[in-house]
Amino acid sequence: MARLGAIVRWGWSGVVVALLVGGQPALGAGRPAVPDFVVYAFSQSDVHDEDPQVYRIAPDVTIRAIGKWSTNGDEAADYNFGQIVRYHDAGVTFMGSGTASVIFPHDFPSPAVFDDMSTRDADNLPVPHDEFGFPVPARRGNIFKPAYREYLLGWARVQIDGGVDGINLDEVNAGFSGGQKYGFNGNEGFDDYALADFNRYLLAKYPQFTVADWRDRFGMTADNVPANGDFDYREYLRVNGWNRDPLNAANPLAAEWGRVTANRMYADDTSFTATYLRRYWKEMVDHLRGYARRKHGRHLLISSNGLLPYVDFNSVGMYPWNPDEQTPDYRGADYVPVVDGHLNGAKSLQANYRYLKAMNARIAGDVPVAVFIDWPNDMMTNYLNLPLAEKQDYWRIFGAEAYANGLFPSFHLKDTLNPAAEQYGMLDFFAGYTRFYRDNGRLFVRNHPEERAVSVTSSDIAASVLVQRGTGRRTVHLVNHRYQQGIVPQRDVTVAVDLPSCPRRITLYSPDLSKPVSPASTCEKGRLIVTVDRLDYYGVLAVT
Repeated sequence: MARLGAIVRWGWSGVVVALLVGGQPALGAGRPAVPDFVVYAFSQSDVHDEDPQVYRIAPDVTIRAIGKWSTNGDEAADYNFGQIVRYHDAGVTFMGSGTASVIFPHDFPSPAVFDDMSTRDADNLPVPHDEFGFPVPARRGNIFKPAYREYLLGWARVQIDGGVDGINLDEVNAGFSGGQKYGFNGNEGFDDYALADFNRYLLAKYPQFTVADWRDRFGMTADNVPANGDFDYREYLRVNGWNRDPLNAANPLAAEWGRVTANRMYADDTSFTATYLRRYWKEMVDHLRGYARRKHGRHLLISSNGLLPYVDFNSVGMYPWNPDEQTPDYRGADYVPVVDGHLNGAKSLQANYRYLKAMNARIAGDVPVAVFIDWPNDMMTNYLNLPLAEKQDYWRIFGAEAYANGLFPSFHLKDTLNPAAEQYGMLDFFAGYTRFYRDNGRLFVRNHPEERAVSVTSSDIAASVLVQRGTGRRTVHLVNHRYQQGIVPQRDVTVAVDLPSCPRRITLYSPDLSKPVSPASTCEKGRLIVTVDRLDYYGVLAVT
């Protein structure tokens, strides 16, 4: 495969059920085109380590090949940049990365500097984050502080100079939770820089307010209002007894301040924290892209953990604490569903995936979104505890269902805590299974769910219609959820869908078939009916 900027490998063999209608892919205009990655992998190492598993499966990209999550990474000598050449020789795009918020004492020259870079509670004290479980004290960095943003940009520039194709910044807006000390109630981020910005925000939002207006609307005192340009929000919280619970519903300024959702920057959130976080995030992204362009003459890919704007692609950690993801039964996202320690393949994640796809479009625009499992959380634990065959079934069902809803699964090779995929017998499976998606990549890129009804003769099949940007091709995907500690194949499945016109040819692709097949079908006035002789895990009907 060619280096960054080229179209990835294409082919036309395999089984997914998709309907394809239309012409050739068209690259977007404006900024440099993002490559059409099809096979994403998750393989995170410390900055000096390397994962040979990557060369075995040769994904199009690893969403964060290395990560600065320790005191290593501030200097070029800390890194194993030689591996980037090996990535490129294998046709793999190399994403550098690091935490944008977790800091340690040894990251800085003195305890005083560490304190200065740390987030603050409403009493202006550094907020500890002992819940991480690190052997040394950990805190969150204050992203509102210019010196801290420059610290982040400094190690990112080191990675750019070392030759990375992109930067993935993790936990960009995580410094507002309050941590375990405050029960994650939002008592964090109240430093002098944030308070100064809050003054600016309030004055811009209420430019005509008088002292009386500030008093009547928010209960401020005459000697502590933004009209004087030096409103002390910490003092306001202390006087009213909210300094340990600033987002208390009784606080009339809590809504103006805003409640930050980790790894999300909602497009319609106009609160102070959302407005200024977007501003500083964009400044950082623009700086890094500009640096790579000026110094190295190349476009730098930007990604982040979560749903953030201004990126080339988003990579979303599937965590149990994402509060905005709800299933139809309102029990919350459950990305690795299990029952009594076994995979619950009968559950569909289509609603969750559709939510992420739609929210990504609203926040980031028309950019790809990849999903991944990661430690330390229940999802990763559930996955690692599955029997080997059920680990494979997880990807055959739920990895396929991500593709079936316009997302991309990141196949889990390695994190920095748990055994690598090869150690528990998954590497050969990944190498074989991902070949189908690579060979048939044209089926999966630039797809968006379409509100078009699909009738299927089994309630255990999740069906979806996707339309491809630039070509208008439609694909109908079928994911089999008839599962009893193993897949139960379904036979003689009838699929019916209304299309704008009848297709000339129908081809069924699937990772479960040795080659594509032409299923029986009829079509009248755009009403297409297809009979799939056998559906194992996943099928895509290509309709041309």
